[in-house]
Amino acid sequence: CPSGITKDWATATLKNNATGATTTLFKVCTTTATWTKVSAAVTAGASFTLTLTNRDDGRSGTASSTLFDDVTVQ
Repeated sequence: CPSGITKDWATATLKNNATGATTTLFKVCTTTATWTKVSAAVTAGASFTLTLTNRDDGRSGTASSTLFDDVTVQ
């Protein structure tokens, strides 16, 4: 990560609730406004938990935000 945002990041993880296995779809720390498309295989009838996280270090003047858009399960 660039200097000044080393503790700001965003992640998307997918957990298989039956096995406990967790897949990190992405972990990003960037100052660019680039959209990233990611996908993961899921099994029909299985239970999964999708976790979307934005982490800000709380430093004054360096607020971070993350936009998660068009999230679908097919």
